[in-house]
Amino acid sequence: MYLSQNIKFLRKNNSLTQAEFGDKLGIQASQVTKYEKGTSDPPVAKLIQIADIFEVSLQDLVMTDLTTNPPQFSRPDKPYGTLDESGQNEMLERLNKELTKRILQLEDYVAKNDPDQARRWGIIE
Repeated sequence: MYLSQNIKFLRKNNSLTQAEFGDKLGIQASQVTKYEKGTSDPPVAKLIQIADIFEVSLQDLVMTDLTTNPPQFSRPDKPYGTLDESGQNEMLERLNKELTKRILQLEDYVAKNDPDQARRWGIIE
């Protein structure tokens, strides 16, 4: 997906250094580097913080190439971090459903266009 490149793009677009952004998240700049390089994924609590800091939806943060496209998904009326557990679970469920839908679309595309690869991946027999 687009998580690592979006984190880097949004950080730079907001004129934050890795250290400044790390301070906002309560992590070291080296961890921000790992997020931006895609060598480490932020835990859900950090994803929520990142989405709130940059005022983007979780779906856009993960699934939309924000370097070339405008946001595609709406955000909740208030920051994710202020939602109660039920509200946060609802947002995460929406993200999970969208990711599942896209994975199924990818699997269908691969099965139709490259059956050998689909077999290697276990998509088809």
